[in-house]
Amino acid sequence: MAEVSLDRLSILVVEDNSFIRVLLGNVIRSLGVEQVFHSPSASDAIDQIHKVNNDPASAGISVIDLIVVDVVMPEVDGNMLLRWIRSAESPDRFLPTIMISGAAGFESVRKARDMGATEFLAKPFSGLSVADKLMRTVFSPRQFVLAPQYFGPDRRRAPSGVLLERRIREEDDILVVYEDSTPHGIDEADVIHFRFQNRLAGKVGGFSLTGIPKLNPEIIAAADSKIEAVAGDYSDWALKSVRGLSKSLTELSSDGGQSVKLLAELNNVAHELRGQGGTFGYPLVTEFAQSLFQATTDSRVKVTDNHMEFYKAHIDAINVVMTNKVKGDGGEVGQSLLKGLEAARKKYAAAYA
Repeated sequence: MAEVSLDRLSILVVEDNSFIRVLLGNVIRSLGVEQVFHSPSASDAIDQIHKVNNDPASAGISVIDLIVVDVVMPEVDGNMLLRWIRSAESPDRFLPTIMISGAAGFESVRKARDMGATEFLAKPFSGLSVADKLMRTVFSPRQFVLAPQYFGPDRRRAPSGVLLERRIREEDDILVVYEDSTPHGIDEADVIHFRFQNRLAGKVGGFSLTGIPKLNPEIIAAADSKIEAVAGDYSDWALKSVRGLSKSLTELSSDGGQSVKLLAELNNVAHELRGQGGTFGYPLVTEFAQSLFQATTDSRVKVTDNHMEFYKAHIDAINVVMTNKVKGDGGEVGQSLLKGLEAARKKYAAAYA
């Protein structure tokens, strides 16, 4: 198979967590992409996209080929940014967009898909998972669809049939637009399929390829080495986050009418921890933080002593893992922590039975 080079691609990474933003950018560069740009927020990303389109020379980017966007961000989240990209206000409605999140359940993926996401990358990520989503986006793009309630990549990936057919338009009722065609009746069409040439594959030298090429394993290993190199920094960050969790929990015990705000803080830190633990070899942190995230999602709940004990059990478990650097499944220590958390969960549930 012919060699492809990703060095001509320009990718914008939008992530509010500076630690992950820099790391993700370094991983993408290790895969061969030379132009990686960063945005700390959705609003900054919108400014950059406008700037590139209005004055590429001053922006230092000839074009943004692809954007990687964290879903959970303050003020304007990733899904809202995606909605803007797919709207008529955007200078490039067809911009390929990879959404990334520690919340990778069915509903999160479905919501991103229904807003027009190209791909969804789950945290924790690895060099291989980032490469897979990047190569799939470049070499296996789906046609874009314009329908009364949707604009974005075709949400039906497989050409085969589905269990429940929801489409009400026949093939003859769909207007197909090709890149060099002059379409007639576009204003009257209810559903339009855009079938353009694969510009990104052509840009990286793989226009004639069929299927999705694999990157050299050594390139993947180099990307993973970027993650391993900052594992110590992650450990410091995680312990600092645990101290922040403990402080929020202490303040929550005194309440003072701040329970909604403090629960939201607990929830946000838990979300960050669950998305990163597995990336650096701490899957137990991901599991404990995921449970804490679910337990603190409803910030309007009236916090009782049982809630406090349940939250504390999670924080203590994460603290043990990070203080003692308990990696992988943790062996006997890991099993003990999991059993302790399960006991706390049963006690908590019994209090509300």
